[in-house]
Amino acid sequence: MDTISSKVMKVIKLKTQLSQELQSASEIYIASAIVSDAGLDFLLKEISKDCKLRLLIGIDLPTPDSVFKKLLELDNENIEAKVFTKQGFFHPKLYLVNGDSKTVFIGSGNFTEGGLGNNIELFHKISDSAAFSDYLNWFNQYFNLGETITEDWLKEYSLLYNERNDLEANDKRKVGDFKKRLSGNKVIPDLRKIDFTNQFFKLHHHLAFEENKPNLRTAQVNNERFAVREKLLELHELIYPFIQKKGWNLHPHSMKEHIVSSYQHGEYTSDSLNALWLHYGRSQPELDKFKELFGENQTSLYHMRLQVLIRLSQVQVWLTVGKNNGGVVDRENFKKRMNEEEEYRSRFFNLLSSLPHNYSISINGEWKEVKSFKTANDLHQFVKHDEIRNHYFIIGTEYLPDAIEISEKNIANTALNGFEKMLPLYLFFKTKI
Repeated sequence: MDTISSKVMKVIKLKTQLSQELQSASEIYIASAIVSDAGLDFLLKEISKDCKLRLLIGIDLPTPDSVFKKLLELDNENIEAKVFTKQGFFHPKLYLVNGDSKTVFIGSGNFTEGGLGNNIELFHKISDSAAFSDYLNWFNQYFNLGETITEDWLKEYSLLYNERNDLEANDKRKVGDFKKRLSGNKVIPDLRKIDFTNQFFKLHHHLAFEENKPNLRTAQVNNERFAVREKLLELHELIYPFIQKKGWNLHPHSMKEHIVSSYQHGEYTSDSLNALWLHYGRSQPELDKFKELFGENQTSLYHMRLQVLIRLSQVQVWLTVGKNNGGVVDRENFKKRMNEEEEYRSRFFNLLSSLPHNYSISINGEWKEVKSFKTANDLHQFVKHDEIRNHYFIIGTEYLPDAIEISEKNIANTALNGFEKMLPLYLFFKTKI
Protein backbone atom coordinates (compact mmCIF):
# COMPACT_ATOMS: atom_id res chain seq x y z
CA MET A 1 0.00 0.00 0.00
CA ASP A 2 1.42 3.39 -1.03
CA THR A 3 0.54 6.80 0.39
CA ILE A 4 -0.93 9.27 -2.12
CA SER A 5 -1.82 11.96 0.41
CA SER A 6 -2.45 12.14 4.12
CA LYS A 7 -6.07 11.01 3.64
CA VAL A 8 -5.90 8.90 0.48
CA MET A 9 -3.94 5.66 0.16
CA LYS A 10 -3.46 3.26 -2.72
CA VAL A 11 -4.50 -0.31 -1.88
CA ILE A 12 -3.45 -3.35 -3.91
CA LYS A 13 -5.03 -6.10 -1.78
CA LEU A 14 -8.47 -4.97 -0.58
CA LYS A 15 -9.10 -7.90 1.76
CA THR A 16 -6.28 -7.07 4.17
CA GLN A 17 -7.14 -3.40 4.52
CA LEU A 18 -10.91 -3.93 4.60
CA SER A 19 -10.61 -6.61 7.26
CA GLN A 20 -8.79 -4.19 9.56
CA GLU A 21 -11.55 -1.60 9.22
CA LEU A 22 -14.35 -4.13 9.72
CA GLN A 23 -13.12 -5.00 13.22
CA SER A 24 -14.47 -1.74 14.64
CA ALA A 25 -17.36 -1.24 12.21
CA SER A 26 -20.75 -0.10 13.44
CA GLU A 27 -22.06 0.62 9.93
CA ILE A 28 -21.11 -0.81 6.53
CA TYR A 29 -22.44 0.12 3.09
CA ILE A 30 -21.40 -1.88 0.00
CA ALA A 31 -22.38 -1.43 -3.63
CA SER A 32 -20.91 -4.06 -5.94
CA ALA A 33 -21.62 -5.19 -9.48
CA ILE A 34 -21.28 -8.80 -8.34
CA VAL A 35 -21.08 -10.50 -4.95
CA SER A 36 -19.82 -14.07 -4.58
CA ASP A 37 -20.39 -16.59 -1.81
CA ALA A 38 -16.76 -16.17 -0.76
CA GLY A 39 -17.18 -12.39 -0.52
CA LEU A 40 -20.39 -12.62 1.50
CA ASP A 41 -19.01 -15.33 3.80
CA PHE A 42 -15.91 -13.23 4.47
CA LEU A 43 -18.03 -10.22 5.38
CA LEU A 44 -20.44 -12.07 7.68
CA LYS A 45 -17.53 -13.70 9.48
CA GLU A 46 -15.73 -10.39 10.05
CA ILE A 47 -18.54 -8.17 11.35
CA SER A 48 -20.35 -8.20 14.68
CA LYS A 49 -24.05 -9.09 14.93
CA ASP A 50 -24.83 -5.53 16.02
CA CYS A 51 -23.24 -3.99 12.95
CA LYS A 52 -25.61 -2.25 10.55
CA LEU A 53 -25.02 -3.61 7.04
CA ARG A 54 -26.53 -2.39 3.77
CA LEU A 55 -25.74 -4.25 0.54
CA LEU A 56 -26.68 -3.14 -2.98
CA ILE A 57 -25.93 -5.88 -5.51
CA GLY A 58 -26.03 -5.95 -9.28
CA ILE A 59 -27.24 -8.74 -11.55
CA ASP A 60 -25.86 -7.51 -14.88
CA LEU A 61 -22.88 -9.69 -13.94
CA PRO A 62 -23.78 -13.19 -12.70
CA THR A 63 -24.10 -12.88 -8.92
CA PRO A 64 -24.82 -16.48 -7.81
CA ASP A 65 -28.38 -17.19 -6.70
CA SER A 66 -26.88 -18.84 -3.61
CA VAL A 67 -25.79 -15.39 -2.41
CA PHE A 68 -29.33 -14.08 -2.53
CA LYS A 69 -30.61 -17.24 -0.85
CA LYS A 70 -28.21 -16.74 2.06
CA LEU A 71 -29.25 -13.11 2.42
CA LEU A 72 -32.92 -14.03 2.30
CA GLU A 73 -32.45 -16.60 5.06
CA LEU A 74 -30.41 -14.36 7.38
CA ASP A 75 -32.05 -13.79 10.72
CA ASN A 76 -30.57 -10.40 11.50
CA GLU A 77 -32.62 -7.20 11.44
CA ASN A 78 -29.42 -5.15 11.17
CA ILE A 79 -28.71 -6.51 7.68
CA GLU A 80 -30.62 -5.28 4.65
CA ALA A 81 -29.79 -6.23 1.06
CA LYS A 82 -31.29 -4.98 -2.17
CA VAL A 83 -30.85 -5.78 -5.86
CA PHE A 84 -30.39 -3.10 -8.48
CA THR A 85 -32.76 -3.98 -11.32
CA LYS A 86 -33.26 -0.61 -13.00
CA GLN A 87 -32.12 0.15 -16.53
CA GLY A 88 -28.39 0.61 -17.04
CA PHE A 89 -25.43 -1.68 -16.37
CA PHE A 90 -24.81 -1.64 -12.62
CA HIS A 91 -21.02 -1.67 -12.20
CA PRO A 92 -19.83 0.16 -9.03
CA LYS A 93 -17.36 -1.15 -6.43
CA LEU A 94 -17.84 0.97 -3.33
CA TYR A 95 -17.19 -0.01 0.31
CA LEU A 96 -18.02 2.39 3.16
CA VAL A 97 -17.05 1.52 6.74
CA ASN A 98 -17.99 3.60 9.77
CA GLY A 99 -15.90 2.47 12.71
CA ASP A 100 -12.94 3.97 14.50
CA SER A 101 -12.79 6.20 11.46
CA LYS A 102 -15.05 6.86 8.49
CA THR A 103 -13.39 5.07 5.60
CA VAL A 104 -14.13 4.77 1.88
CA PHE A 105 -12.71 2.09 -0.40
CA ILE A 106 -13.38 2.71 -4.08
CA GLY A 107 -11.72 0.96 -6.99
CA SER A 108 -11.86 -1.85 -9.50
CA GLY A 109 -12.64 -4.99 -7.48
CA ASN A 110 -16.04 -6.60 -7.04
CA PHE A 111 -16.98 -8.24 -3.75
CA THR A 112 -15.64 -11.61 -4.83
CA GLU A 113 -12.58 -13.68 -4.03
CA GLY A 114 -10.89 -12.23 -7.10
CA GLY A 115 -11.83 -8.65 -6.26
CA LEU A 116 -10.73 -9.02 -2.66
CA GLY A 117 -7.26 -10.26 -3.49
CA ASN A 118 -6.85 -12.94 -6.18
CA ASN A 119 -7.02 -10.52 -9.10
CA ILE A 120 -4.77 -7.59 -9.75
CA GLU A 121 -7.01 -4.74 -8.65
CA LEU A 122 -6.46 -1.17 -7.54
CA PHE A 123 -8.33 0.76 -4.83
CA HIS A 124 -8.12 4.08 -3.11
CA LYS A 125 -8.69 4.12 0.64
CA ILE A 126 -10.03 7.49 1.73
CA SER A 127 -10.08 8.31 5.45
CA ASP A 128 -12.17 11.45 5.49
CA SER A 129 -15.58 12.20 7.04
CA ALA A 130 -16.65 14.59 4.29
CA ALA A 131 -15.80 12.08 1.56
CA PHE A 132 -17.60 9.35 3.51
CA SER A 133 -20.77 11.48 3.69
CA ASP A 134 -20.57 12.34 0.01
CA TYR A 135 -20.26 8.69 -1.06
CA LEU A 136 -22.95 7.65 1.43
CA ASN A 137 -25.36 10.09 -0.22
CA TRP A 138 -24.60 8.45 -3.56
CA PHE A 139 -25.11 5.00 -2.04
CA ASN A 140 -28.46 5.91 -0.45
CA GLN A 141 -29.72 7.38 -3.72
CA TYR A 142 -29.26 4.07 -5.53
CA PHE A 143 -30.10 1.87 -2.54
CA ASN A 144 -33.53 3.50 -2.41
CA LEU A 145 -34.02 2.45 -6.03
CA GLY A 146 -33.11 -1.16 -5.26
CA GLU A 147 -35.51 -4.08 -5.05
CA THR A 148 -35.95 -6.15 -1.92
CA ILE A 149 -35.09 -9.86 -2.22
CA THR A 150 -38.17 -12.10 -1.97
CA GLU A 151 -38.75 -15.82 -2.49
CA ASP A 152 -40.72 -15.16 -5.69
CA TRP A 153 -37.99 -12.90 -7.06
CA LEU A 154 -35.32 -15.47 -6.18
CA LYS A 155 -37.17 -18.31 -7.95
CA GLU A 156 -37.34 -16.24 -11.14
CA TYR A 157 -33.71 -15.12 -10.84
CA SER A 158 -32.49 -18.70 -10.28
CA LEU A 159 -33.93 -19.72 -13.65
CA LEU A 160 -32.00 -16.91 -15.31
CA TYR A 161 -28.83 -17.70 -13.38
CA ASN A 162 -28.92 -21.39 -14.29
CA GLU A 163 -29.43 -20.49 -17.94
CA ARG A 164 -26.42 -18.16 -17.79
CA ASN A 165 -24.38 -20.92 -16.15
CA ASP A 166 -25.23 -23.29 -19.01
CA LEU A 167 -24.13 -20.68 -21.55
CA GLU A 168 -20.91 -20.05 -19.62
CA ALA A 169 -20.18 -23.78 -19.41
CA ASN A 170 -20.73 -24.05 -23.16
CA ASP A 171 -18.31 -21.17 -23.73
CA LYS A 172 -15.71 -22.91 -21.53
CA ARG A 173 -16.11 -26.12 -23.54
CA LYS A 174 -15.55 -24.16 -26.75
CA VAL A 175 -12.43 -22.55 -25.32
CA GLY A 176 -11.20 -25.97 -24.18
CA ASP A 177 -11.78 -27.42 -27.64
CA PHE A 178 -9.98 -24.45 -29.17
CA LYS A 179 -6.99 -24.94 -26.91
CA LYS A 180 -6.85 -28.61 -27.82
CA ARG A 181 -6.82 -27.74 -31.51
CA LEU A 182 -4.22 -25.06 -30.87
CA SER A 183 -1.93 -27.56 -29.16
CA GLY A 184 -2.37 -30.16 -31.88
CA ASN A 185 -4.65 -32.17 -29.56
CA LYS A 186 -1.76 -32.93 -27.26
CA VAL A 187 -2.76 -35.26 -24.50
CA ILE A 188 -1.37 -34.14 -21.16
CA PRO A 189 0.24 -37.24 -19.70
CA ASP A 190 -0.28 -38.61 -16.22
CA LEU A 191 2.61 -36.96 -14.40
CA ARG A 192 3.16 -39.94 -12.14
CA LYS A 193 3.69 -42.21 -15.14
CA ILE A 194 6.47 -40.08 -16.65
CA ASP A 195 10.10 -41.06 -16.32
CA PHE A 196 11.67 -37.79 -15.08
CA THR A 197 15.18 -39.24 -14.84
CA ASN A 198 16.60 -37.04 -17.60
CA GLN A 199 14.24 -34.09 -17.24
CA PHE A 200 15.46 -30.80 -15.80
CA PHE A 201 12.28 -30.31 -13.78
CA LYS A 202 11.37 -33.39 -11.77
CA LEU A 203 7.98 -34.72 -10.70
CA HIS A 204 8.02 -32.89 -7.36
CA HIS A 205 8.62 -29.56 -9.11
CA HIS A 206 5.44 -29.94 -11.16
CA LEU A 207 3.42 -31.34 -8.26
CA ALA A 208 4.09 -28.16 -6.29
CA PHE A 209 1.20 -26.72 -8.35
CA GLU A 210 -1.29 -29.59 -8.11
CA GLU A 211 -4.85 -29.39 -6.79
CA ASN A 212 -5.30 -26.64 -4.18
CA LYS A 213 -1.60 -26.04 -3.48
CA PRO A 214 -1.47 -22.73 -5.42
CA ASN A 215 -3.83 -21.27 -2.81
CA LEU A 216 -2.15 -22.72 0.28
CA ARG A 217 0.23 -20.81 2.55
CA THR A 218 1.47 -23.69 4.71
CA ALA A 219 5.14 -24.23 5.48
CA GLN A 220 5.12 -27.55 3.60
CA VAL A 221 3.72 -26.08 0.38
CA ASN A 222 6.02 -23.05 0.65
CA ASN A 223 8.94 -25.47 0.88
CA GLU A 224 7.76 -27.26 -2.27
CA ARG A 225 7.55 -23.98 -4.18
CA PHE A 226 10.92 -22.93 -2.74
CA ALA A 227 12.45 -26.03 -4.34
CA VAL A 228 10.99 -24.90 -7.68
CA ARG A 229 12.48 -21.45 -7.13
CA GLU A 230 15.92 -22.98 -6.50
CA LYS A 231 15.65 -25.03 -9.68
CA LEU A 232 14.81 -21.90 -11.70
CA LEU A 233 17.80 -20.13 -10.17
CA GLU A 234 19.89 -23.09 -11.31
CA LEU A 235 18.56 -22.52 -14.83
CA HIS A 236 19.41 -18.82 -14.51
CA GLU A 237 23.04 -19.76 -13.77
CA LEU A 238 23.05 -21.83 -16.96
CA ILE A 239 21.55 -19.31 -19.36
CA TYR A 240 22.41 -15.83 -18.10
CA PRO A 241 26.14 -16.03 -18.97
CA PHE A 242 25.10 -16.74 -22.59
CA ILE A 243 22.65 -13.80 -22.54
CA GLN A 244 25.54 -11.57 -21.45
CA LYS A 245 27.91 -13.11 -24.00
CA LYS A 246 25.43 -12.48 -26.82
CA GLY A 247 25.17 -8.85 -25.74
CA TRP A 248 21.39 -8.91 -25.48
CA ASN A 249 19.98 -5.96 -23.55
CA LEU A 250 18.11 -8.31 -21.19
CA HIS A 251 18.51 -8.12 -17.45
CA PRO A 252 17.39 -10.11 -14.42
CA HIS A 253 15.88 -8.34 -11.44
CA SER A 254 18.47 -6.16 -9.71
CA MET A 255 17.85 -8.02 -6.43
CA LYS A 256 18.76 -11.70 -6.48
CA GLU A 257 15.77 -12.72 -4.38
CA HIS A 258 13.45 -11.46 -7.15
CA ILE A 259 15.16 -13.03 -10.18
CA VAL A 260 12.53 -15.74 -9.81
CA SER A 261 8.93 -14.86 -8.98
CA SER A 262 7.78 -15.18 -5.40
CA TYR A 263 7.20 -18.67 -3.99
CA GLN A 264 5.18 -17.25 -1.06
CA HIS A 265 1.92 -15.34 -1.06
CA GLY A 266 2.24 -11.64 -0.48
CA GLU A 267 0.66 -8.27 -1.18
CA TYR A 268 1.96 -8.18 -4.76
CA THR A 269 1.25 -11.80 -5.69
CA SER A 270 -1.89 -13.54 -6.80
CA ASP A 271 -3.61 -15.61 -4.15
CA SER A 272 -3.26 -18.51 -6.59
CA LEU A 273 0.43 -19.23 -7.21
CA ASN A 274 -0.10 -21.65 -10.09
CA ALA A 275 3.30 -21.00 -11.68
CA LEU A 276 6.79 -19.74 -10.92
CA TRP A 277 9.01 -18.08 -13.48
CA LEU A 278 12.45 -16.81 -14.34
CA HIS A 279 12.36 -13.47 -16.14
CA TYR A 280 14.55 -10.97 -18.01
CA GLY A 281 13.73 -7.48 -19.21
CA ARG A 282 14.63 -3.85 -18.71
CA SER A 283 17.64 -2.87 -16.61
CA GLN A 284 17.22 -1.12 -13.27
CA PRO A 285 18.33 2.26 -14.71
CA GLU A 286 15.66 1.88 -17.42
CA LEU A 287 13.03 1.04 -14.79
CA ASP A 288 14.10 4.04 -12.71
CA LYS A 289 13.68 6.25 -15.78
CA PHE A 290 10.19 4.85 -16.36
CA LYS A 291 9.32 5.54 -12.73
CA GLU A 292 10.55 9.10 -13.11
CA LEU A 293 8.47 9.62 -16.26
CA PHE A 294 5.36 7.56 -15.60
CA GLY A 295 5.01 7.25 -11.82
CA GLU A 296 4.67 4.21 -9.58
CA ASN A 297 4.27 0.54 -10.54
CA GLN A 298 7.26 0.59 -12.86
CA THR A 299 8.98 -2.45 -11.34
CA SER A 300 9.97 -5.34 -13.59
CA LEU A 301 6.79 -7.15 -12.50
CA TYR A 302 4.73 -4.67 -14.53
CA HIS A 303 7.05 -4.54 -17.55
CA MET A 304 7.58 -6.62 -20.65
CA ARG A 305 9.90 -9.59 -20.11
CA LEU A 306 11.12 -12.87 -21.57
CA GLN A 307 10.30 -15.75 -19.25
CA VAL A 308 10.63 -19.45 -18.54
CA LEU A 309 7.62 -20.63 -16.54
CA ILE A 310 6.84 -23.95 -14.88
CA ARG A 311 3.28 -25.04 -14.12
CA LEU A 312 1.61 -28.30 -13.19
CA SER A 313 1.48 -29.62 -16.75
CA GLN A 314 3.69 -27.35 -18.85
CA VAL A 315 6.97 -25.53 -19.11
CA GLN A 316 6.57 -22.34 -21.12
CA VAL A 317 8.95 -19.96 -22.89
CA TRP A 318 7.15 -16.65 -23.25
CA LEU A 319 7.47 -13.07 -24.26
CA THR A 320 5.00 -11.42 -21.89
CA VAL A 321 4.33 -8.04 -23.44
CA GLY A 322 2.25 -7.27 -20.37
CA LYS A 323 0.21 -8.81 -17.59
CA ASN A 324 -3.22 -7.44 -16.76
CA ASN A 325 -2.67 -3.75 -16.05
CA GLY A 326 1.02 -4.26 -16.89
CA GLY A 327 3.28 -3.24 -19.76
CA VAL A 328 0.96 -0.25 -20.11
CA VAL A 329 3.40 2.18 -21.75
CA ASP A 330 4.59 -0.39 -24.30
CA ARG A 331 1.09 -1.66 -25.06
CA GLU A 332 -0.47 1.77 -25.46
CA ASN A 333 2.36 2.84 -27.75
CA PHE A 334 1.96 -0.40 -29.73
CA LYS A 335 -1.81 0.11 -30.15
CA LYS A 336 -1.36 3.71 -31.25
CA ARG A 337 1.26 2.89 -33.87
CA MET A 338 -0.66 -0.16 -35.12
CA ASN A 339 -3.70 2.05 -35.67
CA GLU A 340 -1.76 4.84 -37.41
CA GLU A 341 1.17 3.28 -39.31
CA GLU A 342 0.78 0.74 -42.11
CA GLU A 343 4.54 0.06 -42.23
CA TYR A 344 4.52 -0.67 -38.48
CA ARG A 345 1.67 -3.18 -38.94
CA SER A 346 3.61 -4.89 -41.69
CA ARG A 347 6.74 -5.15 -39.56
CA PHE A 348 4.79 -6.72 -36.72
CA PHE A 349 3.14 -9.21 -39.07
CA ASN A 350 6.50 -10.21 -40.57
CA LEU A 351 8.17 -10.59 -37.16
CA LEU A 352 5.33 -12.69 -35.74
CA SER A 353 5.00 -14.81 -38.87
CA SER A 354 8.71 -15.64 -38.73
CA LEU A 355 8.20 -17.62 -35.52
CA PRO A 356 7.81 -21.42 -35.79
CA HIS A 357 4.41 -23.14 -36.00
CA ASN A 358 4.41 -24.11 -32.33
CA TYR A 359 4.34 -20.46 -31.23
CA SER A 360 1.07 -18.70 -30.36
CA ILE A 361 -0.17 -15.24 -29.44
CA SER A 362 -2.73 -14.45 -26.74
CA ILE A 363 -4.91 -11.34 -26.54
CA ASN A 364 -7.75 -11.03 -24.01
CA GLY A 365 -7.40 -14.70 -23.10
CA GLU A 366 -7.79 -15.92 -26.69
CA TRP A 367 -4.89 -17.90 -28.18
CA LYS A 368 -4.09 -18.16 -31.90
CA GLU A 369 -1.21 -19.77 -33.76
CA VAL A 370 1.21 -17.22 -35.16
CA LYS A 371 0.93 -18.81 -38.60
CA SER A 372 -2.87 -18.50 -38.65
CA PHE A 373 -2.86 -14.86 -39.80
CA LYS A 374 -2.93 -14.40 -43.56
CA THR A 375 -2.34 -10.66 -43.71
CA ALA A 376 -1.11 -7.79 -41.54
CA ASN A 377 -4.70 -6.53 -41.41
CA ASP A 378 -5.93 -9.89 -40.04
CA LEU A 379 -3.35 -9.65 -37.29
CA HIS A 380 -4.24 -6.04 -36.57
CA GLN A 381 -7.91 -6.95 -36.17
CA PHE A 382 -6.92 -9.56 -33.59
CA VAL A 383 -4.66 -7.35 -31.45
CA LYS A 384 -6.45 -4.00 -31.74
CA HIS A 385 -8.88 -4.83 -28.94
CA ASP A 386 -6.16 -5.59 -26.38
CA GLU A 387 -7.76 -4.92 -22.98
CA ILE A 388 -4.69 -3.71 -21.14
CA ARG A 389 -6.37 -3.41 -17.78
CA ASN A 390 -7.89 -6.88 -17.67
CA HIS A 391 -5.78 -9.31 -19.69
CA TYR A 392 -2.29 -10.57 -20.45
CA PHE A 393 -0.62 -10.04 -23.84
CA ILE A 394 1.60 -13.08 -24.49
CA ILE A 395 3.62 -14.57 -27.33
CA GLY A 396 5.37 -17.90 -26.84
CA THR A 397 5.43 -21.67 -26.83
CA GLU A 398 5.07 -24.48 -24.31
CA TYR A 399 6.34 -27.98 -23.66
CA LEU A 400 4.83 -30.95 -21.89
CA PRO A 401 6.76 -32.16 -18.82
CA ASP A 402 8.25 -35.14 -20.68
CA ALA A 403 9.37 -33.16 -23.76
CA ILE A 404 12.99 -33.79 -24.81
CA GLU A 405 13.38 -30.04 -25.35
CA ILE A 406 13.28 -29.49 -21.57
CA SER A 407 15.57 -32.35 -20.59
CA GLU A 408 18.59 -31.60 -18.40
CA LYS A 409 20.72 -31.63 -21.54
CA ASN A 410 18.51 -29.40 -23.68
CA ILE A 411 16.58 -26.95 -21.51
CA ALA A 412 19.20 -24.18 -21.52
CA ASN A 413 19.40 -24.25 -25.32
CA THR A 414 15.60 -24.41 -25.57
CA ALA A 415 15.22 -21.30 -23.41
CA LEU A 416 17.97 -19.40 -25.21
CA ASN A 417 16.71 -20.36 -28.67
CA GLY A 418 13.21 -19.24 -27.67
CA PHE A 419 14.52 -15.94 -26.36
CA GLU A 420 16.55 -15.41 -29.52
CA LYS A 421 13.51 -16.04 -31.72
CA MET A 422 11.37 -13.59 -29.73
CA LEU A 423 14.03 -10.95 -29.07
CA PRO A 424 13.24 -9.03 -32.30
CA LEU A 425 9.63 -8.79 -31.10
CA TYR A 426 10.75 -7.71 -27.63
CA LEU A 427 12.77 -4.90 -29.23
CA PHE A 428 9.86 -4.05 -31.53
CA PHE A 429 7.49 -3.56 -28.60
CA LYS A 430 10.03 -1.83 -26.39
CA THR A 431 9.23 1.87 -25.99
CA LYS A 432 12.36 3.98 -26.29
CA ILE A 433 12.73 6.67 -23.64
